[in-house]
Amino acid sequence: MISGIILAGGAGERMNGKDKGLVQWHGKALIDHVIVYLAPQVSHLAINANRNITLYQERGLPVIQDKVQSLLGPLAGIEVGLEAIKTEWLAVAPCDSPLFPNDYVQRLYEFTQHNTLALSWVRQNGQDHPLFCLIHRELRNDLHDFLHLQGRRKVLDFFESHGSAMEFSEELPLFANFNDEESLK
Repeated sequence: MISGIILAGGAGERMNGKDKGLVQWHGKALIDHVIVYLAPQVSHLAINANRNITLYQERGLPVIQDKVQSLLGPLAGIEVGLEAIKTEWLAVAPCDSPLFPNDYVQRLYEFTQHNTLALSWVRQNGQDHPLFCLIHRELRNDLHDFLHLQGRRKVLDFFESHGSAMEFSEELPLFANFNDEESLK
């Protein structure tokens, strides 16, 4: 069994401060697109959000806030996800990437098992998409130390020291981030 978390805790700076998960795209919020794709791939699903909590709770999923409200970045969302799960593995997807394969979690899981890894993430045609990842709960303490004792924030710095990317051959728009108003078009 694999748990899942959708990261929606960011400040939305490139989206003029809008909560990206709630931004509308093709008639519904970005987070709702991600839920449709991720929910069937995991046994339990939660949302990491730090504002508009009630609106996220309306989706019927647990909403988990970062431990520290100083916006430590996406690793803080992964950290609280790892602390909340009862399963061995946590699959992660960002709220601003509504298009991804319906088997990416299974593919990452098989990759981690085959390569004896505690962490893997998507690399698409040489481009890393680290927020599409699968991470084992044994990395909880390492991630806590990285964020809170070392004060580090860069996702790939942590990931590259604990795992490996898996190459996906899918073309854009799969895995594309909708970071700003222009990309939504």
